[in-house]
Amino acid sequence: MTFKTLSSPAQIEVELTRIWETLDGTNKMRASLFNLIFYVHNNHRAEYYRSIALKAIQKFPSRIIFIAVDQTPGADFLKSSVSVLPVGPAENDAACDFIQIDVAGLQQMRIPFVVLPHIVPDLPVYLVWAEDPAENNPLAYPLEKLCSRLIFDSESTTNLPGFAKAVLRHQAVTHADIADLNWARMESWRDLFSTCFYTDDRLSLLKKTKTIKIQYNGRETPFFCHTKIQSIYFQAWLACQLEWKMDNLASNSDSLSFSYEKGAVQITLVPTLNEKLAPGTIISVDLMTSEGHHFAFSRDPQFPPQINLILCTEDKCEIPAQFVFAKAESGQSLVKEIYHKRTSEHYLKVLGAVTKMDALTLC
Repeated sequence: MTFKTLSSPAQIEVELTRIWETLDGTNKMRASLFNLIFYVHNNHRAEYYRSIALKAIQKFPSRIIFIAVDQTPGADFLKSSVSVLPVGPAENDAACDFIQIDVAGLQQMRIPFVVLPHIVPDLPVYLVWAEDPAENNPLAYPLEKLCSRLIFDSESTTNLPGFAKAVLRHQAVTHADIADLNWARMESWRDLFSTCFYTDDRLSLLKKTKTIKIQYNGRETPFFCHTKIQSIYFQAWLACQLEWKMDNLASNSDSLSFSYEKGAVQITLVPTLNEKLAPGTIISVDLMTSEGHHFAFSRDPQFPPQINLILCTEDKCEIPAQFVFAKAESGQSLVKEIYHKRTSEHYLKVLGAVTKMDALTLC
């Protein structure tokens, strides 16, 4: 990715026009379905968000405005640079504008005024707020007022109940659609359970659940260290759908346990290490009912996107069933949240449940 650094933000459109003039006759077509704005601190995770931005435009060509905030004490600057990025293979005719704004100190207050002239009119505006929304940031609401969809990443927080409260508060103020990358990352598991427990007989068995054990990939990386979140969301989603009331939450170094319905339902989250899967990925779900039915969902060790389901009772086991998830790729969670319309009512319920988990810690 080659950027042209500009002397002034006022030169952004001038330079983009010049670049496109040089591409005249190359069959390159300027493509933009959305305005996609990123707000991220310029630290070790900034490069991760740049990479998922590039993944996103392969599916949905967009004008990207990437705001990288330098938090170095005493720094005070605003710089801009531009580039035109091809979408997909070199032979593809589509290309997108990429505008980067590097900023520090008091210059941050200029950001809304710099961004506004470069939003393509009549196209949706999506804002990926990559920092913790619970932190007081004077730029949050001015930027959010420009957008139709807010996309958060709960990986940014160390206080998940505080994050949930902040997201609900931001939605109430802005009335924009909201989303969360970690919610999208475990969408396949929600779809799988919705499919497996669709019939009245299966749903009746699910309501008689006594214990659930969820194993997830606890392997941390420089980009992901809060590996519990997807599993927390998943168990909260199940509890909300089945209208279970939480009694207690207990945490130790090896597991996280939730008690529901006056102790009648126990859910345990257990970390394990898997080098083949992304951090936080759910690996298996074991469910036992009060009548002795055992549902075992587990990833195939040789082919992790495949989920094997074994259903056993006290006297027989059914023939195993297989389900195949779409292969997880960096950036695909953002693609999912761009594709979805409106706010998931299930996600709102989960956020409401998480706000009550005051004892929950991620570190």
